[in-house]
Amino acid sequence: MQPADIIDAITKASESFISTEVFVALIAAYIGAKATSKATTKAHEYSTKKTVDDELLKTRNTLQLIKIELTSAWDIYISEYGSDLLELSEGDACVDIFPIGENPFPIYDSAPSCLANIDPMISANIIRIYMRVKGLISMINLNNTDCQTIYDAGRNATQELANKFVAEGKELNEELAKKLEEYHDYYAHQEAKKLRMDRTAYSMKLLTIELQSSLAIAMADIDRLTATTNQ
Repeated sequence: MQPADIIDAITKASESFISTEVFVALIAAYIGAKATSKATTKAHEYSTKKTVDDELLKTRNTLQLIKIELTSAWDIYISEYGSDLLELSEGDACVDIFPIGENPFPIYDSAPSCLANIDPMISANIIRIYMRVKGLISMINLNNTDCQTIYDAGRNATQELANKFVAEGKELNEELAKKLEEYHDYYAHQEAKKLRMDRTAYSMKLLTIELQSSLAIAMADIDRLTATTNQ
């Protein structure tokens, strides 16, 4: 039944016992209730749409920040550590120290809710990347500790040898200093073999190769998702 039909029915039913003033009040109340209902519905629809739009924008911005976080960290890692690691032959130890901060991924650590808004396959790859990167960081930290151990051992051994030369009355000239440096490196590498640092280096190398491939896929996915969301 249309509003006009309802009003006509009310008019006919009310002619015999409702005053004009009461009738007008009833009609006004009906129209007001109808308008209020429409306004409430529209307000709810607008609020719902705004919530969805805000969540999409938040997801888009978070994905872009994740991309920046990953690519920036990866570029630094490759330029300062990873490229040399990839060039190591099997059986070689990585004897470089690569310091890493306490909280290298603040964006990802605050982003799980946004990752739930995208394709599960894509979010799974992103999460896997971070888990693998954190595993790589653990290995780097272990290698850093081992590096410090072999450096200290090499330095102590070299100092003992230098003290022996001095006790024998040998002059610490340039040639002898070079021999001491060579002895330090040799001793440190021997200690690295004892700590099986070559295995750590090999594991880091394999993980670096894996992450290069996974990152390329994730970055392409993020570019596609953010471009679609932005339309």
